[in-house]
Amino acid sequence: MIVKGYKLSYSQKKLFLIIFGSPGVGKSTLAQSAPKVLTIDTDNGMCRVKSEHRKDVSICNTFDEVREDIKAAKGAYETIVIDTGGALVEMMKQYVVDNPKEFKGGAKATGGISLQGFGFVKQLWNDFINEIRRDFNLVIVFHESAEKAGDDGMLYQIVVEGSTRQTVWQGADLAARIFINNGQRYAGFTPTEQYSAKSCFGISGLVPIPELKDGEPNDFLTKLFDKVHANLAAESDALIPQREKYDWAMADAKKIVDTVQNPEDVQIAADGIKNLDHALTSKKEALDMLRKKCDEKGIVYDKAAKAYVKKAE
Repeated sequence: MIVKGYKLSYSQKKLFLIIFGSPGVGKSTLAQSAPKVLTIDTDNGMCRVKSEHRKDVSICNTFDEVREDIKAAKGAYETIVIDTGGALVEMMKQYVVDNPKEFKGGAKATGGISLQGFGFVKQLWNDFINEIRRDFNLVIVFHESAEKAGDDGMLYQIVVEGSTRQTVWQGADLAARIFINNGQRYAGFTPTEQYSAKSCFGISGLVPIPELKDGEPNDFLTKLFDKVHANLAAESDALIPQREKYDWAMADAKKIVDTVQNPEDVQIAADGIKNLDHALTSKKEALDMLRKKCDEKGIVYDKAAKAYVKKAE
């Protein structure tokens, strides 16, 4: 089904967020602040979250267990948190090695995953993430690595093996590095020379993360997601007057095009279309409609005569 771009609304879009940072910056606690969370604790990290901030958790040792718990979560939760994404990739690698019939050539003869096996892991990751996103928001927590960049700088990126990093990164709507500067914690959504990130939907730059005191609600990501949806709704609502003008212009253009029966009608129709009160893509689409009408009627433009004529038999 082809849909006009201006008619699309993403105000209820399921969001995919990556957060990463060094140990101790509060990544796992921050992930718990998403709406109606179920955490897939692949890295045994829930113990580091204060008990008052812990949401429901699935403690999984295999990729099969992860898939079963997410299947059972449908309808009961809004957000799946995977903590951490690096540990999930390790589970997927073991899954490929343990299922040689399904992933032929995925394991080395001497043990461990093969180069071909990494290809299977990438496909598993993409299929798995797409399956989750049909029903849930998704937040994936990663540790960070520091790699030397240039002569005097460092580049901070997510910890995940090999080329899988690019596969992970491409699917995310938003990605933020969590770090502390002068005692203030930030989520950095705009990429810099020091770290990778991903901004979209009006969320960019450094977003301060308030200090979470005892008894206060842990709702930073819930509010962030609400802001994204509000931005998307506002963007869609701003187009409503333009959509109405578009619809009127296209309706008038169709009436004009319907009058074309002979070559002499074409220029009159073209002038009429150009004089309409256009909006969005209505002018281009209306002129395309006129061209199709000329094709149906066998009318072409004769450059020598500088006029529209009947196509020669």
